Amino acid sequence: MADIETRLFRYFAVLAQEQHFSRAAHQLNITPPTLTHQIKKLERLVGARLVERKGNTHVALTQAGLRFFERAQQVLRQVEEAKIVAQQAQRGEVGRIDIGFMTTAVCSGVLQRALADFRHANPAIEINMRKLVPMDQIKAIMRKDLDAGFTRSPHKYPAELEGFDIYRQTMVLALPDKHPLARRKTISPAALKDELFINTGPDLDVGFWGHSEAVAGVGHFTPRVVKRDDDFMTVLTYVSLGYGIGVMPQTMTRVNIPNVVFREIATNAVPKSAIAFVYRRNDSSPQTDLLIKHMRSHALRR
Repeated sequence: MADIETRLFRYFAVLAQEQHFSRAAHQLNITPPTLTHQIKKLERLVGARLVERKGNTHVALTQAGLRFFERAQQVLRQVEEAKIVAQQAQRGEVGRIDIGFMTTAVCSGVLQRALADFRHANPAIEINMRKLVPMDQIKAIMRKDLDAGFTRSPHKYPAELEGFDIYRQTMVLALPDKHPLARRKTISPAALKDELFINTGPDLDVGFWGHSEAVAGVGHFTPRVVKRDDDFMTVLTYVSLGYGIGVMPQTMTRVNIPNVVFREIATNAVPKSAIAFVYRRNDSSPQTDLLIKHMRSHALRR
C-alpha cells in the first residue's frame, strides 16, 4: 500500500462512482485505455481483483473492490485535509503563538480586547501566554522563546525588535494607608521630594525608565529609591509593608491589597505609562504575521 500513488486512488474512486470506463476517463481527463492500464496497475499493487467488466465499458466492483473503495475514499479525504492544513499553516491560520504579557496588560483589559477578535477569527491557532516583566519579555522575544509580547513601551527598541503602543494611561501613587500624605485626595509632585520610593528597575539599554523618575522630573527632584522590582504586584507588596511610595499605571488601582491606598498626582502634566505590542523585526512565523496585522488595528497614534 505504501507504493500506491494518490493518483491511483483517485482513478479508482471515480471509476467506482461512475461504474463506466469512458465516463470515468472523461471526468479524469484521460483516455479509457489509459484508465484501464492504471486500474490494472492498481490491482497488481494491491494483489486483488477490484473490478469486473460488464460489456465493453461498464464495470462492477468485486467484494475486494467494495472494501478498497471505502478505504480509498478515506485516503483521498485525508490527503485533501492534509493539503488544506498545510495551506492554512502557510497562511498562518493554524499553528501556535507564544505571547508574553505583564500584569497591567490584563488589569487594563487591553490584552483581552486585543486577542478576543483574533481568537474568534483564527480558532485553529493555539495561543500560549506567559507572564513576564518587561525586560524578560524583550529578551525572550529576541531569543525566540516568545513570538510577541504586551510590555512596557520602551523609549528605544533593540535592533532586532519593533513594536507600537496600543494603550496609554496616567500614573498614580500607591501609598501605605497610614502615610501622612494618604489623607490627601491628590498629591502634588513637589510634596514627594523627601519621600522614599519603590521603583521599577530601569534598563537604559532599551530605555525602560523608572516611573518614579517620571514623577520626580515633574516635581524637580531626584527620588530616593529604596527598592526596585519590575513586577507591580511586588512593588505594591513593598508599599503595603511600609517601605515607601510606588508610582504605577492607573489600572493597578483595581488590585485590592491591604494597607495600600491610591492617590492621583496633582499636576497638569501627569506622567503616562504605555503598553506596547512588541515582536521580532524580520523573523516571525506566518501565525505571528497574522497577529501583527491584527494588532496594527489597535495601534495608537504617536
